[in-house]
Amino acid sequence: MSNRLPAHSPPAPELVAALESLPPGAALDLACGAGRHSLWLAERGWRVTAIDQEPVPIPGALVLKADLEDRDFGVYPEAWDLIVCWLYWQETLLPDIAAGVRPGGVVALAGKTSGRFATSLARYRAAFPGWQEIASGEDERRAYFIARRP
Repeated sequence: MSNRLPAHSPPAPELVAALESLPPGAALDLACGAGRHSLWLAERGWRVTAIDQEPVPIPGALVLKADLEDRDFGVYPEAWDLIVCWLYWQETLLPDIAAGVRPGGVVALAGKTSGRFATSLARYRAAFPGWQEIASGEDERRAYFIARRP
């Protein structure tokens, strides 16, 4: 039996391009999955808290088990320099995410644009009015929104 950690796929190129020049701080990765974004952030000096319903070890990150739909984890106001929620859509989380980012902090969000849990760039923009868009896009597969809180 091997003690190796699971292999991580590379982080989303849009996320890397938008965040690679940010100074590290406190990051929250909601619905982190296998942790590709958490690992990338931790390797760059971020203090990462990663949340998932079925967590796996992520080197350099504090990994917590929580069911976001059941509100097992609360996002404290102005507690984070960065909140990532990539390819997970739960509209009721958006107000907590917006409040959880410190002034000048960043959100990096993405969701699928088809199927039961579909979202759109317009829905992200509506949830974060007045935020400065760093990068955004939408196609037939997904929408993403990376923005800075004023």
